[in-house]
Amino acid sequence: MKFMTIAVSKGGVGKSLVTANVGAALAKKGKKVILVEGDPNRPLQTILGVEVTSESLKLDEVVRRDLNIEAALFSTNVENLFLIPSGVSLQGYFEINPVKFAKKLSSLKSDFVFVDVPFPLGEAAFLSLGVCEYFIVILTEDEFVLCVESAIDTIRLGKYLLKCVPVGFIFNRIKSPDKITGEFVKDLEDLLEIPCIARIVEDPKVSKSYGGADSAKAFLAYEELRGSEFAKSIDDVAAWLLGKLPIPEKKDFVSLIQELIVPQRS
Repeated sequence: MKFMTIAVSKGGVGKSLVTANVGAALAKKGKKVILVEGDPNRPLQTILGVEVTSESLKLDEVVRRDLNIEAALFSTNVENLFLIPSGVSLQGYFEINPVKFAKKLSSLKSDFVFVDVPFPLGEAAFLSLGVCEYFIVILTEDEFVLCVESAIDTIRLGKYLLKCVPVGFIFNRIKSPDKITGEFVKDLEDLLEIPCIARIVEDPKVSKSYGGADSAKAFLAYEELRGSEFAKSIDDVAAWLLGKLPIPEKKDFVSLIQELIVPQRS
């Protein structure tokens, strides 16, 4: 089982869209994938079309009432792909119980678990990177310098303090493909000390797939736009994650949360 998250430096970079579609690509390849919704705007629910009501059991209640996390698992229209709605923003678990949150996640049985995080990161970065073994950085052309600066900070935080391994970066929503040359990407790889997993060119059809919060027009781009360059790029990311990843640096993320994160709140 591999725990992963996508780290972002600003909103609007396609974090949840990439998470949902990579999850679907891995599920299509026969892997059981669980997506944990940590964003209060519920982007994964929107993209995947999962019906979650106010009465539905969510992760926050699982943690509060010490229930079986499998009871909060929702099926999606993609075989092998599941969603756990949170009920609160990820940083809200600091007020509930971050250690119990980690314990509940550790009890999951799956090939991949993706933890989606809200922006701005703040405490959510500590919790998501703390419970995950690996993370992927997303860069965009918009506010590029901010993206790179924040990526460097996130890599330092994740790699050295929270023992979460950065496996690579995705250059998403590219508007000027001619400027994102191989040499330019190589310079970024040298700077960040991680490889570029995929370069994804901006596609208006894919952008519309998010549809905005509570939109009935949202759809899973990987499913409906098969054969597109976007789908091919998502397949590249899935193939990368199915390859030989670095050995995880932490063996027990529950203990890490207890040791590093909880003392900061006391």
